[in-house]
Amino acid sequence: MKRVFIGYKCEPFPDLISTTDKLRSKLNNASLKWASPLYWHVTSHFIGKAEKNEIELLKEIVSETAKAAHTFSVSVTGIGFFPSADRPRVLWTGVDPKDELTKLYYKTGALLRTAGFKTDNRPYSPHITLARIKQCRNTEITKEIETSYSDTVFGKLNIDEIILYESRLSPSGAKYIPLFKADFSR
Repeated sequence: MKRVFIGYKCEPFPDLISTTDKLRSKLNNASLKWASPLYWHVTSHFIGKAEKNEIELLKEIVSETAKAAHTFSVSVTGIGFFPSADRPRVLWTGVDPKDELTKLYYKTGALLRTAGFKTDNRPYSPHITLARIKQCRNTEITKEIETSYSDTVFGKLNIDEIILYESRLSPSGAKYIPLFKADFSR
């Protein structure tokens, strides 16, 4: 059994790496687990644990999604916190525009539900997780970070494939291994 999700690869943009280095020093009193730039991605659907036969079915769903998709670009922009800067649990950067990713999210979700997989009911908010926050007592700094970087553009991300990833958790951090990739056909 493997822990899996569907998503899109993100390049380790130099401006974003340099910003995360600055944020490390600003948030040095918080308890964070930083995501390695090598594993940055935009999640479409988190599946969870899947058996071998389910993984084969997920590969078909990824292929089917890719057939209906075309290559597009989004800007990687802003810094924010989930659920909010007042109660930070995730430090993220966003993508804009969201419309193409949202269309793919709903297409993939429909295929997943038809195949018997459960999907998230929350509104889709495409983003790249930069860090998970265990504890942060100074929310003044998180509010200042969110305001300071709200309009910052870190780069342009070309979305030309969809990937089924395995998520391997370890004390040193999660590693995301592509199990299957499907290039967009248009």
